[in-house]
Amino acid sequence: MTEQEKNRKIRRISYLLWGLLATMVILLFAAFSRAWSLQQALRKKEAVLIPMLTEQANEYATLEAQLTYVHSDAYVEEWAQGNAKMVHPEETLVIPRIATATVTPTPKLTDTPIPSPTPKPFWQRWWEQIRGR
Repeated sequence: MTEQEKNRKIRRISYLLWGLLATMVILLFAAFSRAWSLQQALRKKEAVLIPMLTEQANEYATLEAQLTYVHSDAYVEEWAQGNAKMVHPEETLVIPRIATATVTPTPKLTDTPIPSPTPKPFWQRWWEQIRGR
């Protein structure tokens, strides 16, 4: 092998290595840009979901407090007195009767239809117009 052939071989290998390096750089850039765009999309979704998550957490806390109250004796007593009209043994239930005025119904006027005159036949109307009546 001559010196020139060796240089050519080294140059081919060098071009091949530079080509592989350029290909690797392009592939890495493409992967990085894809990861960057994916990260931006995820951040947008996160910005939308975080307020929804806090709202749901607040609703959950409210429901937990309501559940605790419903399981308490205070709720049972309130329900028994308010809805079931129950009283303690030493109490007396008083249900006030409110006198309401009875409204006398106003009589309905029946509409009697006014009889409409039957139209005259065509020839009678025509004859009256000729005679001038």
